[in-house]
Amino acid sequence: MAVPEGYDPVVAFKLCPPGGILFQLGIYIFDIINDVAQIGTFVHHGDFWFAAFMVVFIGLSLLRTFTSMSSASQLQGFDPLGEAKLCLARQVPTLAWQEMLMCERVIEAPGTGLIGPYGASLLALTPLQALSAFYGLISSAKAMAEGRLDQEASVGSGSMQSYSLRAVRPVKAALLTVWYFAAFAGELAAFAVVSSTLHPLVTLPGYALGALANGVAEWSGGEGYLWMTAFSCMMVAVAMAGAQTRSFTKYKTPEGPGLIPALFILCRLCSWAALCCLDLPQGLLPLGSLKRPMGFPVLQAKFLRPAAACREAFVCFTSQMWITTETKTNSTATSFSAEVGFHACSWPATGELNTPSAIFNTCLLLLAVVLVPIHMCVVAAMLLLNPLYACGTDNLDLKEEVKAKQVEIDEFARQNKEMNGEYIELCMLSDSYSNSDSE
Repeated sequence: MAVPEGYDPVVAFKLCPPGGILFQLGIYIFDIINDVAQIGTFVHHGDFWFAAFMVVFIGLSLLRTFTSMSSASQLQGFDPLGEAKLCLARQVPTLAWQEMLMCERVIEAPGTGLIGPYGASLLALTPLQALSAFYGLISSAKAMAEGRLDQEASVGSGSMQSYSLRAVRPVKAALLTVWYFAAFAGELAAFAVVSSTLHPLVTLPGYALGALANGVAEWSGGEGYLWMTAFSCMMVAVAMAGAQTRSFTKYKTPEGPGLIPALFILCRLCSWAALCCLDLPQGLLPLGSLKRPMGFPVLQAKFLRPAAACREAFVCFTSQMWITTETKTNSTATSFSAEVGFHACSWPATGELNTPSAIFNTCLLLLAVVLVPIHMCVVAAMLLLNPLYACGTDNLDLKEEVKAKQVEIDEFARQNKEMNGEYIELCMLSDSYSNSDSE
């Protein structure tokens, strides 16, 4: 059977852009290793609460992955490599593979993406620890954006069909992924900056109100508002971006308007920015960490001054490099030579932060200052220009087109499975033999 039009079949590796099922598996394993490295960073600095929260989210994600993957897989167990081979044989992701990625995208990525950068912004980091924390933020934002696309593609039964949506609307799906990657990266960085400037107990209620907004929107569109509120509290990415703020199709008909959660998104981000301008030298309450200094002076010490120091260092480094050109006589060749004199420059640091911490906090500030306003502008534009996003109308034609493409891709996978049936049976037999040998 020919490859369905618009569908990108599963391959082992591809170079441009980097991808493939084995590459995806490698990134999945590396993300877990990086999470363990961040836990080690917190333990090394004695911040056991941060380490414990990271362990909880990673443990919940792995537990959910193990149970859901074992029940959905033809291999009848937790075998990511074997599942990747089955995906290659079918040329379509299996349900168990999608379950594995879903657990990372909705449980592990939001939890570690919020805790890791915030905790790292309070520490004196080494260069490797700073790189690990920054990579954790970027990988979490990427996973959350992919999870959001899965949510956009889920219709009716709620099955993950993002590859079907990409097949019928490739450009719009790519633009949506880029938007939410930038939105989640800015949101995670803003949470770290505002929580360091103030306190997590100031920022976390914003997500609780976002969950409540999802519940109110669900109530206005029908039943299930209590379930939606509870679900949004557990899945913080839904509270961040809104449950009804969908750009392509609605999950069900009728569904509440996205206007309510979208307005709460704008209000949350604006209130965070306004609260950072306060000066609270005595904190909020004379109780534990709530009595620590908060507000604009803390923002200056931890983020604005390091950013200024990084800017000065960057200007100095660039000013100390000269590039000269020399054209030889009777020749069209031009030679370039560079003279570098960095001895007059110093790496950025402030009284409270060493160089890696100053650079890391500067990156957090830049992500928040640049990406959050862009996200707010896109949300406002969607409210004005996209009635599906704002008012709860549905695109039934697109929904049927996605379902039809899903049927076509499922048939493509079924035929590939029949053609490679002997290989799949051998994989399952080898897995059963390995289990019996272990017993």
